[in-house]
Amino acid sequence: MVPPLKLNGQPSSSLSWSTRLRIAKGTARGLAYLHECSPRKFVHGDIKPSNILLDSDFQPHISDFGLNRLITITGNNPSSSGGFIGGALPYLKSVQSERTNNYKAPEARVPGSKPTQKWDIYSFGVVLLELLSGKSPELSPTTSTSIEVPDLVKWVRKGFEEEVPLSDMVDPVLLQEVHAKKEVLAAFHVALACTEADPEVRPRMKTVAENLEKIGT
Repeated sequence: MVPPLKLNGQPSSSLSWSTRLRIAKGTARGLAYLHECSPRKFVHGDIKPSNILLDSDFQPHISDFGLNRLITITGNNPSSSGGFIGGALPYLKSVQSERTNNYKAPEARVPGSKPTQKWDIYSFGVVLLELLSGKSPELSPTTSTSIEVPDLVKWVRKGFEEEVPLSDMVDPVLLQEVHAKKEVLAAFHVALACTEADPEVRPRMKTVAENLEKIGT
């Protein structure tokens, strides 16, 4: 059984930077394949940690494609059309808690909006920020809020704008790996590009995967 990815709390406390980078790179490659190389240019629509499964080598596998919900979206632009694979359709009221939406792109939260690949790119960016910061964008009454941020994207973006030391934003566990500082900073910039408010400004997933592959090589 492949366990779901957990980015905060005890399960992730032992994840080294090299392992987190491997998870990020593998997830990006998987999404790039769905977007660019699959027979149909798919949109997953519900990228979040619980839908990223890790094998014994910490290689990620994207799950919850929800094939029974597969629909066809017309259009020729691969960034805004294709098959939709994922969770609840955007125009249906979700039965999940509102906090799940913290992984969704701003435009994905608008009732009636049609799914696009840019949704996946934003969600991946939030997951990447979680890997880097060790902070969850989800608020849970059962856990301490000291490691959770209501809007992780805004928190990190504000930190960069105000030139907050990287040590104040990165997961303290990673601070022990001095050699990783430059790589972590590069990954932060990739995540910020993915989580741009304007979907047209976000890079394609193929570009994201290529940029992450350059880190640590």
